[in-house]
Parts: sequence; structure tokens; C-alpha cells
Amino acid sequence: MKLRQIISLSIALLLIIGVAGLSFAGVVVIVNPQNSVSSLSSKDMRNIYRLKKTTWAAGDKIEAVNLGKKDTIREKFSEFILKKSPAAMEKFYLKRALAGKGQPPKVLNSSSDVKEFVRINKNAIGYIDVKDADDSVKVLSIDGKKEID
Repeated sequence: MKLRQIISLSIALLLIIGVAGLSFAGVVVIVNPQNSVSSLSSKDMRNIYRLKKTTWAAGDKIEAVNLGKKDTIREKFSEFILKKSPAAMEKFYLKRALAGKGQPPKVLNSSSDVKEFVRINKNAIGYIDVKDADDSVKVLSIDGKKEID
């Protein structure tokens, strides 16, 4: 094998490994099973997490929860649904809070913490790794899809 071929194969292998290492798990949006909502638009989700939509149709206050700003599930949710990075959303929340225009969503440490919070809070909404979803919470369709991929 020539040196050029070895280098080309090595680069190809590194790219394959790199892409595999950067892949994200699927993300699902969840609510409490007692919540009557079964689907939302991505616009509704943006409005909830941008503190513009604060109540469910029945008038109950929405309790949105986030994962930590460096969590890969939050990064994917933010990219595909909120159209902003987690860091940009943190700045947005700080400005809103300082202006007296609402408090940011509660931040939890893991998908299992979000699932538990949503399970016990009737008006909660959150997002988790698809592998953590089970019958203790209801998975919503967002723009007709159950999973953000």
C-alpha cells in the first residue's frame, strides 16, 4: 500500500468514527398522561419555551422543564425546535427574568429526572431521550412526528 492510500484510508476511518461519535439519540416531547394534549406544532413548542404560551387550553399554567445547557438532548431539542442554541436561550431567559417578564423553565439533570417531574406534575412538559420514554408519560407528536431526529 502506498503512503497516499494509507493516509486516505486513515482519514476516511477517522471521519466515520467522528460522525458516529457525534450522533444524537432521538428526542421525544412528553407530558403527563392526564394532559389532554396529544400533539403540538413546533411553533407552539417554541412559544412555550420562549415564555409566550404559558397556559394549556383549559387555562392551567404550563410547567416547562429543560435539561442542562450542555446536555446533548437539550442541544438537539434547541436546534430543531427552538432554532437557537442552549446558550442563546439562557441569555434570553436571563433578559426576560431581569425585565420581570417571566421565569425560565426549571432545569433538571437527566432525562430520567425530567420524566419523573412530568409524571408527577399534571401540567408539565419536557423532552427526553427516546430510549427513556415509557408508559408513565405521554409522548406528543410535534408537527406530526413522535421523535425529533
